[in-house]
Amino acid sequence: MRRLPGAITLLAAITVTGARTTRAQQPALARGLDLERQGSFAAAADAYRSVLAAHAADPAALLGLERALVPLNRSGELLAPARAAIAAGVSPAVGYAVLVRTWSAVGPGDSLRAAVEHWAALAPGDEAPYREWVGAAIGRGDRAAAQAAISLARRRLGRADALAPEAAQVAVAEGSWTTGAVEWIAAIRQMSGFRFAALAMLSPAPERARPDILRQLEQDGSGEGRRLAGTLVARWGDPVGGFRLVASSLPTENGEAVERLNQFLEALQLSPAAAATPARQARGMTLEAIAARTSGAAAARARMLAAQAYADAGDAEAARRMFDGAGAGREPAAPASAVGTAVSVLLGEGRADEAERRLQAARAGVPPEEYASLARRVAWGWARRGELSRAESMIAADSTVEGLAVAGRIALLRGDIRGATARLRAAGPYTGTREEASARASLLALLQRIEADSAPAIGAAFLALEKGDSTAAVAGFVGAAGKLPPDRGGAELRLLAGRIELARGRLPDAERLFRAADQEAAPATAPAAELELGRLLVSLGRRDEAVSTLEHMILTYSTSALVPQARRALDEARGAVPRT
Repeated sequence: MRRLPGAITLLAAITVTGARTTRAQQPALARGLDLERQGSFAAAADAYRSVLAAHAADPAALLGLERALVPLNRSGELLAPARAAIAAGVSPAVGYAVLVRTWSAVGPGDSLRAAVEHWAALAPGDEAPYREWVGAAIGRGDRAAAQAAISLARRRLGRADALAPEAAQVAVAEGSWTTGAVEWIAAIRQMSGFRFAALAMLSPAPERARPDILRQLEQDGSGEGRRLAGTLVARWGDPVGGFRLVASSLPTENGEAVERLNQFLEALQLSPAAAATPARQARGMTLEAIAARTSGAAAARARMLAAQAYADAGDAEAARRMFDGAGAGREPAAPASAVGTAVSVLLGEGRADEAERRLQAARAGVPPEEYASLARRVAWGWARRGELSRAESMIAADSTVEGLAVAGRIALLRGDIRGATARLRAAGPYTGTREEASARASLLALLQRIEADSAPAIGAAFLALEKGDSTAAVAGFVGAAGKLPPDRGGAELRLLAGRIELARGRLPDAERLFRAADQEAAPATAPAAELELGRLLVSLGRRDEAVSTLEHMILTYSTSALVPQARRALDEARGAVPRT
Protein backbone atom coordinates (compact mmCIF):
# COMPACT_ATOMS: atom_id res chain seq x y z
CA MET A 1 0.00 0.00 0.00
CA ARG A 2 1.39 3.42 -0.98
CA ARG A 3 2.10 5.83 1.86
CA LEU A 4 0.75 9.29 1.23
CA PRO A 5 2.19 12.29 3.04
CA GLY A 6 0.94 12.95 6.53
CA ALA A 7 -0.91 16.11 7.48
CA ILE A 8 2.12 17.64 9.21
CA THR A 9 4.41 17.08 6.21
CA LEU A 10 1.78 18.48 3.87
CA LEU A 11 1.14 21.53 6.04
CA ALA A 12 4.85 22.27 6.46
CA ALA A 13 5.52 22.03 2.76
CA ILE A 14 2.61 24.22 1.77
CA THR A 15 3.51 26.74 4.47
CA VAL A 16 7.03 27.07 3.05
CA THR A 17 6.14 27.40 -0.63
CA GLY A 18 2.40 27.85 -0.74
CA ALA A 19 2.67 31.59 -1.28
CA ARG A 20 3.83 30.88 -4.84
CA THR A 21 0.39 29.60 -5.84
CA THR A 22 -1.16 32.37 -7.90
CA ARG A 23 -4.69 33.61 -7.51
CA ALA A 24 -5.49 32.24 -10.97
CA GLN A 25 -4.41 28.73 -9.95
CA GLN A 26 -6.54 28.59 -6.84
CA PRO A 27 -9.82 27.65 -8.64
CA ALA A 28 -8.07 24.71 -10.32
CA LEU A 29 -6.74 23.51 -6.96
CA ALA A 30 -10.19 23.83 -5.39
CA ARG A 31 -11.71 21.93 -8.32
CA GLY A 32 -9.16 19.17 -7.87
CA LEU A 33 -10.01 18.82 -4.18
CA ASP A 34 -13.73 18.69 -4.93
CA LEU A 35 -13.20 16.01 -7.56
CA GLU A 36 -11.10 14.01 -5.09
CA ARG A 37 -13.87 14.14 -2.52
CA GLN A 38 -16.28 12.89 -5.16
CA GLY A 39 -13.98 10.00 -6.05
CA SER A 40 -13.32 11.36 -9.57
CA PHE A 41 -9.59 10.79 -9.36
CA ALA A 42 -8.82 10.94 -13.10
CA ALA A 43 -10.52 14.33 -13.43
CA ALA A 44 -8.81 15.52 -10.24
CA ALA A 45 -5.44 14.51 -11.69
CA ASP A 46 -6.15 16.62 -14.81
CA ALA A 47 -7.00 19.62 -12.61
CA TYR A 48 -3.76 19.29 -10.67
CA ARG A 49 -1.76 18.87 -13.89
CA SER A 50 -3.19 22.14 -15.17
CA VAL A 51 -1.77 23.90 -12.11
CA LEU A 52 1.62 22.22 -12.45
CA ALA A 53 1.77 23.15 -16.15
CA ALA A 54 1.71 26.81 -15.13
CA HIS A 55 3.76 26.44 -11.96
CA ALA A 56 5.77 23.24 -11.73
CA ALA A 57 6.85 23.92 -8.12
CA ASP A 58 3.36 24.18 -6.63
CA PRO A 59 3.49 21.77 -3.63
CA ALA A 60 -0.28 21.49 -3.14
CA ALA A 61 -0.77 20.53 -6.80
CA LEU A 62 2.04 17.96 -6.75
CA LEU A 63 0.76 16.31 -3.60
CA GLY A 64 -2.80 16.43 -4.96
CA LEU A 65 -1.65 14.74 -8.16
CA GLU A 66 -0.07 11.99 -6.07
CA ARG A 67 -3.28 11.46 -4.10
CA ALA A 68 -5.25 11.24 -7.35
CA LEU A 69 -2.94 8.88 -9.25
CA VAL A 70 -2.20 6.36 -6.50
CA PRO A 71 -5.81 4.99 -6.30
CA LEU A 72 -5.73 4.65 -10.11
CA ASN A 73 -2.51 2.59 -9.96
CA ARG A 74 -0.84 5.17 -12.18
CA SER A 75 2.00 6.13 -9.84
CA GLY A 76 4.54 5.99 -12.68
CA GLU A 77 3.02 9.18 -14.11
CA LEU A 78 4.32 11.06 -11.06
CA LEU A 79 8.00 10.72 -11.98
CA ALA A 80 8.10 13.54 -14.54
CA PRO A 81 6.06 16.05 -12.48
CA ALA A 82 8.14 15.30 -9.38
CA ARG A 83 11.43 15.85 -11.25
CA ALA A 84 10.08 19.05 -12.78
CA ALA A 85 8.98 20.30 -9.37
CA ILE A 86 12.42 19.60 -7.89
CA ALA A 87 14.10 21.40 -10.76
CA ALA A 88 11.74 24.35 -10.28
CA GLY A 89 12.70 24.65 -6.60
CA VAL A 90 9.92 22.93 -4.70
CA SER A 91 10.78 22.05 -1.10
CA PRO A 92 12.77 18.76 -0.95
CA ALA A 93 10.36 17.64 1.79
CA VAL A 94 7.69 17.59 -0.95
CA GLY A 95 9.48 16.94 -4.23
CA TYR A 96 11.92 14.28 -3.11
CA ALA A 97 9.35 12.70 -0.79
CA VAL A 98 7.00 12.20 -3.75
CA LEU A 99 9.89 10.90 -5.85
CA VAL A 100 10.96 8.43 -3.13
CA ARG A 101 7.43 7.12 -2.66
CA THR A 102 6.98 6.78 -6.40
CA TRP A 103 10.25 4.91 -7.02
CA SER A 104 9.36 2.69 -4.08
CA ALA A 105 6.11 1.79 -5.84
CA VAL A 106 7.37 1.39 -9.42
CA GLY A 107 11.08 0.62 -9.01
CA PRO A 108 13.86 0.07 -9.73
CA GLY A 109 15.65 0.00 -6.38
CA ASP A 110 18.75 1.86 -7.54
CA SER A 111 16.60 4.80 -8.66
CA LEU A 112 14.92 4.83 -5.25
CA ARG A 113 18.27 4.89 -3.48
CA ALA A 114 19.57 7.61 -5.79
CA ALA A 115 16.59 9.80 -4.92
CA VAL A 116 17.24 9.29 -1.21
CA GLU A 117 20.95 10.10 -1.69
CA HIS A 118 20.21 13.34 -3.55
CA TRP A 119 17.74 14.42 -0.89
CA ALA A 120 20.12 13.50 1.93
CA ALA A 121 22.86 15.58 0.29
CA LEU A 122 20.54 18.60 0.38
CA ALA A 123 19.61 17.96 4.05
CA PRO A 124 22.70 16.60 5.81
CA GLY A 125 21.93 15.28 9.30
CA ASP A 126 18.19 15.11 8.60
CA GLU A 127 16.34 11.83 9.14
CA ALA A 128 13.54 12.76 6.72
CA PRO A 129 15.01 11.21 3.52
CA TYR A 130 15.64 7.90 5.23
CA ARG A 131 12.35 8.00 7.12
CA GLU A 132 10.45 8.35 3.85
CA TRP A 133 12.42 5.45 2.41
CA VAL A 134 11.72 3.26 5.42
CA GLY A 135 8.07 4.26 5.52
CA ALA A 136 7.61 3.35 1.87
CA ALA A 137 9.24 -0.04 2.47
CA ILE A 138 7.01 -0.69 5.49
CA GLY A 139 3.98 0.35 3.46
CA ARG A 140 4.63 -2.30 0.84
CA GLY A 141 5.48 -4.94 3.45
CA ASP A 142 9.19 -5.16 2.63
CA ARG A 143 10.66 -5.36 6.14
CA ALA A 144 14.10 -6.40 4.91
CA ALA A 145 14.39 -3.24 2.79
CA ALA A 146 13.13 -1.16 5.71
CA GLN A 147 15.74 -2.63 8.03
CA ALA A 148 18.52 -2.06 5.48
CA ALA A 149 17.47 1.57 5.11
CA ILE A 150 17.45 2.04 8.90
CA SER A 151 20.96 0.57 9.19
CA LEU A 152 22.24 2.85 6.42
CA ALA A 153 20.64 5.90 8.06
CA ARG A 154 22.26 5.13 11.39
CA ARG A 155 25.70 4.76 9.81
CA ARG A 156 25.33 7.94 7.79
CA LEU A 157 23.89 10.03 10.61
CA GLY A 158 26.17 8.58 13.28
CA ARG A 159 23.28 7.98 15.68
CA ALA A 160 22.27 4.59 17.03
CA ASP A 161 18.77 5.87 17.83
CA ALA A 162 18.01 7.37 14.41
CA LEU A 163 14.59 6.30 13.07
CA ALA A 164 13.82 4.58 16.36
CA PRO A 165 10.02 4.62 15.84
CA GLU A 166 10.37 2.98 12.44
CA ALA A 167 12.89 0.46 13.79
CA ALA A 168 10.45 -0.39 16.58
CA GLN A 169 7.64 -1.01 14.09
CA VAL A 170 9.82 -3.30 11.99
CA ALA A 171 11.01 -5.24 15.03
CA VAL A 172 7.49 -5.79 16.34
CA ALA A 173 6.26 -6.80 12.88
CA GLU A 174 9.00 -9.45 12.81
CA GLY A 175 8.02 -10.71 16.27
CA SER A 176 11.17 -9.36 17.94
CA TRP A 177 9.33 -7.87 20.90
CA THR A 178 12.32 -7.11 23.10
CA THR A 179 14.10 -5.28 20.29
CA GLY A 180 10.92 -3.37 19.64
CA ALA A 181 10.76 -2.39 23.32
CA VAL A 182 14.36 -1.07 23.20
CA GLU A 183 13.61 0.96 20.09
CA TRP A 184 10.41 2.39 21.54
CA ILE A 185 12.28 3.60 24.61
CA ALA A 186 14.75 5.37 22.33
CA ALA A 187 11.85 6.94 20.44
CA ILE A 188 10.19 8.11 23.65
CA ARG A 189 13.41 9.77 24.77
CA GLN A 190 13.36 11.77 21.54
CA MET A 191 9.67 12.68 21.78
CA SER A 192 7.42 11.81 24.71
CA GLY A 193 4.38 11.58 22.44
CA PHE A 194 5.67 8.26 21.11
CA ARG A 195 4.66 6.72 24.45
CA PHE A 196 1.12 6.18 23.19
CA ALA A 197 2.27 4.52 19.96
CA ALA A 198 4.63 2.30 21.95
CA LEU A 199 1.84 1.27 24.27
CA ALA A 200 -0.47 0.48 21.36
CA MET A 201 2.13 -1.66 19.58
CA LEU A 202 3.48 -3.54 22.59
CA SER A 203 0.13 -4.25 24.26
CA PRO A 204 -0.80 -7.13 21.89
CA ALA A 205 2.42 -9.02 22.71
CA PRO A 206 1.79 -12.73 23.37
CA GLU A 207 2.06 -13.88 26.98
CA ARG A 208 5.28 -15.82 26.32
CA ALA A 209 7.01 -12.60 25.23
CA ARG A 210 5.79 -10.35 28.04
CA PRO A 211 8.35 -11.23 30.76
CA ASP A 212 11.23 -10.47 28.38
CA ILE A 213 9.62 -7.19 27.32
CA LEU A 214 9.20 -6.13 30.95
CA ARG A 215 12.77 -7.09 31.85
CA GLN A 216 14.06 -5.04 28.94
CA LEU A 217 11.95 -2.02 29.84
CA GLU A 218 12.79 -2.14 33.54
CA GLN A 219 16.51 -2.06 32.73
CA ASP A 220 16.14 1.39 31.18
CA GLY A 221 17.93 3.91 33.38
CA SER A 222 15.86 6.95 32.35
CA GLY A 223 12.68 5.82 34.05
CA GLU A 224 10.72 5.93 30.79
CA GLY A 225 11.06 2.18 30.44
CA ARG A 226 9.67 1.46 33.90
CA ARG A 227 6.76 3.83 33.35
CA LEU A 228 5.93 2.16 30.03
CA ALA A 229 6.32 -1.24 31.71
CA GLY A 230 3.91 -0.18 34.44
CA THR A 231 1.22 0.78 31.96
CA LEU A 232 1.69 -2.48 30.06
CA VAL A 233 1.47 -4.49 33.29
CA ALA A 234 -1.81 -2.72 34.05
CA ARG A 235 -3.16 -3.56 30.60
CA TRP A 236 -2.05 -7.14 31.00
CA GLY A 237 -4.19 -7.65 34.09
CA ASP A 238 -2.23 -6.33 37.10
CA PRO A 239 -3.13 -2.64 37.51
CA VAL A 240 -1.87 -2.46 41.11
CA GLY A 241 1.49 -3.92 40.09
CA GLY A 242 1.53 -1.50 37.17
CA PHE A 243 1.00 1.46 39.48
CA ARG A 244 3.90 0.36 41.67
CA LEU A 245 6.21 0.23 38.68
CA VAL A 246 5.12 3.69 37.55
CA ALA A 247 5.44 5.10 41.08
CA SER A 248 8.97 3.71 41.46
CA SER A 249 10.21 5.71 38.48
CA LEU A 250 8.50 9.09 38.83
CA PRO A 251 10.48 12.28 38.18
CA THR A 252 11.50 14.21 41.27
CA GLU A 253 9.80 17.39 40.05
CA ASN A 254 6.18 17.34 41.18
CA GLY A 255 4.70 18.79 38.01
CA GLU A 256 6.31 16.16 35.80
CA ALA A 257 5.40 13.42 38.27
CA VAL A 258 1.75 14.45 38.29
CA GLU A 259 1.73 14.49 34.48
CA ARG A 260 3.05 10.91 34.40
CA LEU A 261 0.51 9.82 37.02
CA ASN A 262 -2.32 11.39 35.05
CA GLN A 263 -1.16 9.52 31.96
CA PHE A 264 -1.30 6.27 33.91
CA LEU A 265 -4.73 7.22 35.26
CA GLU A 266 -5.98 7.76 31.71
CA ALA A 267 -4.60 4.37 30.69
CA LEU A 268 -6.50 2.77 33.57
CA GLN A 269 -9.73 4.43 32.53
CA LEU A 270 -9.32 3.16 28.96
CA SER A 271 -8.59 -0.39 30.10
CA PRO A 272 -11.24 -3.02 29.27
CA ALA A 273 -11.19 -4.00 32.96
CA ALA A 274 -11.59 -0.42 34.26
CA ALA A 275 -14.63 -1.38 36.35
CA ALA A 276 -12.92 -4.36 38.02
CA THR A 277 -11.83 -4.15 41.65
CA PRO A 278 -8.04 -4.20 40.99
CA ALA A 279 -8.34 -1.32 38.52
CA ARG A 280 -10.37 0.70 41.01
CA GLN A 281 -7.76 0.02 43.70
CA ALA A 282 -5.00 1.16 41.34
CA ARG A 283 -7.03 4.26 40.48
CA GLY A 284 -7.28 5.08 44.18
CA MET A 285 -3.53 4.59 44.64
CA THR A 286 -2.77 6.81 41.63
CA LEU A 287 -5.07 9.58 42.82
CA GLU A 288 -3.55 9.36 46.29
CA ALA A 289 -0.10 9.80 44.76
CA ILE A 290 -1.36 12.82 42.78
CA ALA A 291 -2.81 14.33 45.96
CA ALA A 292 0.55 13.92 47.70
CA ARG A 293 2.23 15.96 44.94
CA THR A 294 -0.31 18.79 44.73
CA SER A 295 -1.75 21.28 47.18
CA GLY A 296 -4.87 23.25 47.99
CA ALA A 297 -8.13 22.54 46.21
CA ALA A 298 -6.44 20.26 43.65
CA ALA A 299 -5.07 18.03 46.41
CA ALA A 300 -8.40 17.92 48.25
CA ARG A 301 -10.24 16.99 45.09
CA ALA A 302 -7.72 14.25 44.29
CA ARG A 303 -8.16 12.85 47.81
CA MET A 304 -11.93 12.80 47.45
CA LEU A 305 -11.67 11.02 44.11
CA ALA A 306 -9.20 8.58 45.65
CA ALA A 307 -11.61 7.95 48.53
CA GLN A 308 -14.37 7.16 46.05
CA ALA A 309 -12.12 4.81 44.08
CA TYR A 310 -11.02 3.00 47.23
CA ALA A 311 -14.64 2.74 48.39
CA ASP A 312 -15.63 1.29 45.01
CA ALA A 313 -12.80 -1.22 45.40
CA GLY A 314 -14.02 -2.24 48.85
CA ASP A 315 -10.96 -0.82 50.65
CA ALA A 316 -12.77 0.94 53.51
CA GLU A 317 -9.60 1.76 55.46
CA ALA A 318 -7.94 3.53 52.53
CA ALA A 319 -11.20 5.28 51.66
CA ARG A 320 -11.50 6.58 55.22
CA ARG A 321 -7.87 7.77 55.19
CA MET A 322 -8.42 9.75 52.00
CA PHE A 323 -11.80 10.97 53.15
CA ASP A 324 -10.39 12.37 56.40
CA GLY A 325 -7.39 13.89 54.61
CA ALA A 326 -9.68 15.78 52.24
CA GLY A 327 -11.41 17.64 55.04
CA ALA A 328 -14.28 15.25 55.69
CA GLY A 329 -15.90 15.86 52.32
CA ARG A 330 -16.29 19.62 52.63
CA GLU A 331 -14.20 20.61 49.63
CA PRO A 332 -16.17 23.48 48.05
CA ALA A 333 -14.82 22.91 44.54
CA ALA A 334 -17.03 19.87 44.06
CA PRO A 335 -19.65 19.62 46.83
CA ALA A 336 -21.89 17.03 45.15
CA SER A 337 -19.09 14.60 44.38
CA ALA A 338 -17.59 15.18 47.83
CA VAL A 339 -20.88 14.38 49.55
CA GLY A 340 -21.31 11.33 47.32
CA THR A 341 -17.87 10.09 48.30
CA ALA A 342 -18.62 10.70 51.97
CA VAL A 343 -21.84 8.72 51.73
CA SER A 344 -20.09 5.87 49.94
CA VAL A 345 -17.33 5.68 52.53
CA LEU A 346 -19.70 5.80 55.48
CA LEU A 347 -22.08 3.23 54.03
CA GLY A 348 -19.13 1.00 53.28
CA GLU A 349 -18.36 1.10 56.99
CA GLY A 350 -22.01 0.31 57.85
CA ARG A 351 -22.58 3.79 59.30
CA ALA A 352 -25.93 4.61 57.73
CA ASP A 353 -26.79 7.07 60.52
CA GLU A 354 -23.74 9.26 59.90
CA ALA A 355 -24.24 8.97 56.14
CA GLU A 356 -27.80 10.25 56.51
CA ARG A 357 -26.69 13.17 58.70
CA ARG A 358 -23.99 14.12 56.21
CA LEU A 359 -26.42 13.97 53.31
CA GLN A 360 -29.08 16.07 55.05
CA ALA A 361 -26.52 18.67 56.13
CA ALA A 362 -25.37 19.13 52.52
CA ARG A 363 -28.82 19.08 50.94
CA ALA A 364 -28.77 22.73 49.86
CA GLY A 365 -25.57 22.22 47.85
CA VAL A 366 -26.51 18.98 46.11
CA PRO A 367 -28.65 18.91 42.93
CA PRO A 368 -32.08 17.30 43.49
CA GLU A 369 -31.44 14.27 41.27
CA GLU A 370 -28.09 13.59 42.93
CA TYR A 371 -29.66 14.00 46.36
CA ALA A 372 -32.43 11.52 45.51
CA SER A 373 -29.87 9.01 44.25
CA LEU A 374 -27.81 9.32 47.44
CA ALA A 375 -30.96 9.09 49.57
CA ARG A 376 -31.79 5.76 47.93
CA ARG A 377 -28.30 4.49 48.71
CA VAL A 378 -28.64 5.56 52.34
CA ALA A 379 -32.07 3.96 52.51
CA TRP A 380 -30.62 0.69 51.32
CA GLY A 381 -27.86 1.08 53.90
CA TRP A 382 -30.54 1.26 56.61
CA ALA A 383 -32.33 -1.73 55.09
CA ARG A 384 -29.19 -3.87 55.17
CA ARG A 385 -28.95 -3.17 58.87
CA GLY A 386 -32.51 -4.37 59.34
CA GLU A 387 -33.88 -0.85 59.99
CA LEU A 388 -36.64 -1.29 57.45
CA SER A 389 -39.00 1.42 58.68
CA ARG A 390 -36.16 3.96 58.63
CA ALA A 391 -35.28 2.85 55.12
CA GLU A 392 -38.85 3.21 53.90
CA SER A 393 -39.19 6.67 55.40
CA MET A 394 -36.20 7.92 53.40
CA ILE A 395 -37.74 7.02 50.05
CA ALA A 396 -41.42 7.50 50.90
CA ALA A 397 -41.70 10.45 48.51
CA ASP A 398 -39.54 8.90 45.77
CA SER A 399 -41.85 7.94 42.89
CA THR A 400 -39.09 7.31 40.34
CA VAL A 401 -38.53 3.87 38.86
CA GLU A 402 -35.24 3.75 40.77
CA GLY A 403 -37.15 4.48 43.96
CA LEU A 404 -39.67 1.75 43.17
CA ALA A 405 -36.82 -0.73 42.66
CA VAL A 406 -35.36 0.05 46.10
CA ALA A 407 -38.82 -0.02 47.70
CA GLY A 408 -39.43 -3.45 46.18
CA ARG A 409 -36.22 -4.82 47.65
CA ILE A 410 -37.05 -3.37 51.07
CA ALA A 411 -40.52 -4.93 50.91
CA LEU A 412 -38.89 -8.28 50.16
CA LEU A 413 -36.73 -8.00 53.29
CA ARG A 414 -40.00 -7.62 55.23
CA GLY A 415 -41.30 -10.78 53.62
CA ASP A 416 -43.98 -8.81 51.76
CA ILE A 417 -44.02 -10.93 48.61
CA ARG A 418 -47.01 -9.22 47.01
CA GLY A 419 -45.70 -5.69 47.68
CA ALA A 420 -42.18 -6.56 46.49
CA THR A 421 -43.52 -8.13 43.30
CA ALA A 422 -45.72 -5.13 42.49
CA ARG A 423 -42.93 -2.59 43.03
CA LEU A 424 -40.27 -4.54 41.15
CA ARG A 425 -42.64 -5.11 38.24
CA ALA A 426 -43.45 -1.37 38.17
CA ALA A 427 -39.74 -0.50 38.19
CA GLY A 428 -39.28 -2.47 34.97
CA PRO A 429 -36.24 -4.25 33.59
CA TYR A 430 -34.17 -1.24 32.50
CA THR A 431 -33.39 0.54 35.77
CA GLY A 432 -29.79 0.71 36.99
CA THR A 433 -26.80 -1.16 35.60
CA ARG A 434 -27.07 -4.30 33.49
CA GLU A 435 -26.06 -6.43 36.47
CA GLU A 436 -28.68 -4.77 38.69
CA ALA A 437 -31.37 -5.19 36.06
CA SER A 438 -30.45 -8.86 35.58
CA ALA A 439 -30.51 -9.53 39.32
CA ARG A 440 -33.87 -7.76 39.65
CA ALA A 441 -35.35 -9.76 36.77
CA SER A 442 -34.22 -13.03 38.39
CA LEU A 443 -35.64 -11.94 41.72
CA LEU A 444 -38.94 -10.98 40.14
CA ALA A 445 -39.14 -14.36 38.39
CA LEU A 446 -38.69 -16.07 41.76
CA LEU A 447 -41.30 -13.96 43.55
CA GLN A 448 -43.90 -14.42 40.83
CA ARG A 449 -43.78 -18.18 41.41
CA ILE A 450 -44.58 -17.84 45.13
CA GLU A 451 -48.33 -17.82 45.68
CA ALA A 452 -48.27 -16.52 49.26
CA ASP A 453 -48.78 -12.79 49.83
CA SER A 454 -46.37 -12.85 52.76
CA ALA A 455 -43.36 -15.03 53.61
CA PRO A 456 -41.40 -13.61 56.58
CA ALA A 457 -38.96 -16.55 56.52
CA ILE A 458 -37.93 -15.76 52.96
CA GLY A 459 -37.54 -12.08 53.83
CA ALA A 460 -35.38 -12.99 56.83
CA ALA A 461 -33.17 -15.19 54.62
CA PHE A 462 -32.66 -12.35 52.12
CA LEU A 463 -31.85 -9.97 54.99
CA ALA A 464 -29.28 -12.43 56.35
CA LEU A 465 -27.72 -12.56 52.88
CA GLU A 466 -27.50 -8.75 52.74
CA LYS A 467 -25.82 -8.74 56.16
CA GLY A 468 -23.23 -11.21 54.91
CA ASP A 469 -24.47 -14.14 56.97
CA SER A 470 -24.47 -16.78 54.22
CA THR A 471 -24.96 -19.67 56.64
CA ALA A 472 -28.21 -18.23 57.98
CA ALA A 473 -29.31 -17.26 54.48
CA VAL A 474 -28.83 -20.79 53.10
CA ALA A 475 -30.61 -22.33 56.09
CA GLY A 476 -33.49 -19.89 55.66
CA PHE A 477 -33.87 -20.51 51.93
CA VAL A 478 -33.72 -24.29 52.33
CA GLY A 479 -36.22 -24.18 55.19
CA ALA A 480 -38.63 -22.02 53.19
CA ALA A 481 -38.19 -24.24 50.13
CA GLY A 482 -39.36 -27.26 52.12
CA LYS A 483 -42.71 -25.57 52.65
CA LEU A 484 -43.31 -24.69 49.01
CA PRO A 485 -44.16 -26.85 45.98
CA PRO A 486 -41.21 -27.21 43.54
CA ASP A 487 -42.92 -25.14 40.84
CA ARG A 488 -44.08 -22.48 43.31
CA GLY A 489 -40.69 -21.30 44.51
CA GLY A 490 -39.37 -24.44 46.22
CA ALA A 491 -36.97 -25.44 43.42
CA GLU A 492 -35.92 -21.83 42.78
CA LEU A 493 -35.01 -21.24 46.44
CA ARG A 494 -32.89 -24.41 46.47
CA LEU A 495 -31.13 -23.24 43.31
CA LEU A 496 -30.42 -19.88 44.96
CA ALA A 497 -29.07 -21.61 48.06
CA GLY A 498 -26.87 -23.80 45.88
CA ARG A 499 -25.38 -20.79 44.15
CA ILE A 500 -24.56 -19.24 47.52
CA GLU A 501 -22.85 -22.43 48.65
CA LEU A 502 -20.92 -22.59 45.38
CA ALA A 503 -19.69 -19.03 45.90
CA ARG A 504 -18.58 -20.01 49.42
CA GLY A 505 -16.61 -22.95 48.05
CA ARG A 506 -18.85 -25.51 49.76
CA LEU A 507 -19.02 -27.71 46.69
CA PRO A 508 -20.66 -30.87 48.12
CA ASP A 509 -23.51 -28.78 49.58
CA ALA A 510 -23.84 -26.88 46.29
CA GLU A 511 -24.07 -30.16 44.35
CA ARG A 512 -26.73 -31.48 46.71
CA LEU A 513 -28.82 -28.34 46.35
CA PHE A 514 -28.50 -28.21 42.57
CA ARG A 515 -29.71 -31.81 42.36
CA ALA A 516 -32.61 -30.96 44.69
CA ALA A 517 -33.57 -28.02 42.45
CA ASP A 518 -33.52 -30.21 39.33
CA GLN A 519 -37.12 -31.44 39.38
CA GLU A 520 -39.39 -32.20 36.45
CA ALA A 521 -42.20 -30.55 38.39
CA ALA A 522 -40.34 -27.22 38.05
CA PRO A 523 -39.56 -26.96 34.31
CA ALA A 524 -38.73 -23.26 34.60
CA THR A 525 -35.97 -23.95 37.14
CA ALA A 526 -34.66 -27.37 36.16
CA PRO A 527 -32.59 -26.22 33.11
CA ALA A 528 -30.69 -23.68 35.22
CA ALA A 529 -30.14 -26.26 37.96
CA GLU A 530 -28.77 -28.82 35.49
CA LEU A 531 -26.51 -26.21 33.87
CA GLU A 532 -25.08 -25.22 37.28
CA LEU A 533 -24.64 -28.88 38.18
CA GLY A 534 -22.90 -29.66 34.90
CA ARG A 535 -20.47 -26.79 35.32
CA LEU A 536 -19.75 -27.86 38.88
CA LEU A 537 -19.05 -31.43 37.79
CA VAL A 538 -16.65 -30.17 35.11
CA SER A 539 -14.77 -28.15 37.73
CA LEU A 540 -14.53 -31.25 39.92
CA GLY A 541 -13.06 -33.30 37.07
CA ARG A 542 -16.11 -35.58 36.88
CA ARG A 543 -16.41 -35.15 33.15
CA ASP A 544 -18.49 -38.23 32.33
CA GLU A 545 -21.16 -37.17 34.81
CA ALA A 546 -21.01 -33.63 33.49
CA VAL A 547 -21.48 -34.80 29.91
CA SER A 548 -24.48 -36.91 30.88
CA THR A 549 -26.07 -34.05 32.85
CA LEU A 550 -25.58 -31.45 30.15
CA GLU A 551 -26.74 -33.72 27.34
CA HIS A 552 -29.90 -34.43 29.34
CA MET A 553 -30.48 -30.71 29.84
CA ILE A 554 -30.04 -29.91 26.13
CA LEU A 555 -32.33 -32.71 24.97
CA THR A 556 -35.01 -32.31 27.63
CA TYR A 557 -35.21 -28.50 27.62
CA SER A 558 -34.31 -27.79 24.00
CA THR A 559 -36.28 -24.52 23.94
CA SER A 560 -34.56 -23.08 27.02
CA ALA A 561 -32.60 -19.86 26.55
CA LEU A 562 -29.78 -21.53 28.49
CA VAL A 563 -29.09 -24.17 25.83
CA PRO A 564 -26.24 -22.18 24.14
CA GLN A 565 -24.47 -21.93 27.51
CA ALA A 566 -25.06 -25.63 28.10
CA ARG A 567 -23.53 -26.48 24.71
CA ARG A 568 -20.43 -24.47 25.60
CA ALA A 569 -20.17 -26.24 28.96
CA LEU A 570 -20.64 -29.59 27.17
CA ASP A 571 -17.75 -28.80 24.84
CA GLU A 572 -15.61 -28.00 27.90
CA ALA A 573 -16.62 -31.28 29.52
CA ARG A 574 -15.58 -33.15 26.40
CA GLY A 575 -12.31 -31.23 26.20
CA ALA A 576 -13.18 -29.69 22.85
CA VAL A 577 -12.58 -26.14 24.10
CA PRO A 578 -10.58 -24.78 27.06
CA ARG A 579 -12.46 -23.99 30.25
CA THR A 580 -13.46 -20.35 30.72
